[in-house]
Amino acid sequence: MKAFLNMALALTVTSTAYADALNNFAEPNVAKLQHALQAKTANIIQLGDSHTAADVMTGSLRERLQQQLADGGMGWGMPMYFSGQRLALYGYENTGWQAVSSRTEHGANYSLGGLLAVAKANGVTLTIKAKRPEPEQRLMVSIRQSETDSPLTVTDAMGKTFTLEAPVKNNTWQFAYFNATLPFTVTARNTTDTAIAGWWAKNANGQGIVVSALGINGSELSQWDRWNTLAWQHELKEIAPDLIILAYGTNEAYNDRLDVAQAKNVLVERIQKIRQASPNTAIIIISAPESLKSTAGTCGVRPINLTAVQEMQKQVAMTEHTLFWDWQQAMGGHCSMKKWIAQGLGRGDGVHFTSTGYQQLGQALAQDILNLASISTINTTAATAVKTTPSTAGKMSISWSSEQ
Repeated sequence: MKAFLNMALALTVTSTAYADALNNFAEPNVAKLQHALQAKTANIIQLGDSHTAADVMTGSLRERLQQQLADGGMGWGMPMYFSGQRLALYGYENTGWQAVSSRTEHGANYSLGGLLAVAKANGVTLTIKAKRPEPEQRLMVSIRQSETDSPLTVTDAMGKTFTLEAPVKNNTWQFAYFNATLPFTVTARNTTDTAIAGWWAKNANGQGIVVSALGINGSELSQWDRWNTLAWQHELKEIAPDLIILAYGTNEAYNDRLDVAQAKNVLVERIQKIRQASPNTAIIIISAPESLKSTAGTCGVRPINLTAVQEMQKQVAMTEHTLFWDWQQAMGGHCSMKKWIAQGLGRGDGVHFTSTGYQQLGQALAQDILNLASISTINTTAATAVKTTPSTAGKMSISWSSEQ
């Protein structure tokens, strides 16, 4: 009986509290975002660290919005499989393509996302798969080729074969478009410099909600400096998303030597460059969640710079007039991570969350976004089941199975 009561109490705590963690600090594009959501055509991109790279929280955000509104397609796919990275909708097979990440290789010419698939040998193949049945997708590929590189050959699931190449072959990032039914296989011949930065997919009819997750394990926002700024801005301009979510801060907070003022400058500069590239895009800053270096004591031991990073992120949201989602508030406030761990929602490392925890956070974020657009929702219990009762009182990455 006691066990039953404890379970009932836990369910009550996690199923009746609303996250309500989204603040609008005079974001100039809120009305445009609201219209896109109400019209069921919103294109949403989240960029971040390992919390994003697993595509569990964003996967839940995607599932919730598409269930409530409409499924608009697969969104961004990393160019090929990268160890330790996961996408909920994409799978990969690769023979001979080279994976290059800005996490470890700093000198390459990267575009948005900081990942490359490079063809270095004749006849190498790359297959892009869907983990569930998908309708025909309209794809935009970010591609870079030299003038001596031959076109790529693509064959899709329906047996359709066509060529794929950069419109201008001058080693700058270009965009190519095609329709295909996944899986499709890309074959490279007579090429030494061809690189792909990502696949952007949406339903061919152009309707529905699209949510893309561009994350790299262990990353900080400052590491965008390793990307080609003109290239990622050009790509962002081409995509013109309705909403960009910036979900960084955990790795910054674990850096005991962090210059918080410099980190603030980086965040401000990124927001300004995003607005320069895509002036009609709304921006959400997601603050760093509560995390713990140790679970000792009543509340555990927070990273020394966590509070400063969280406060800085909120200050920038206010001065740069963005939306702001307070992740720690969504958890229940200060001293909440130990409760999340105890409830099976946080991992024992004090940094990451279990799949259930990430899923509930993604649903809570989705609910706040729907509330922003004044969209009445169905099954809101699951979407707000994250908040616990607040108490009074190094680089982080997460490994996932080699699911391709």
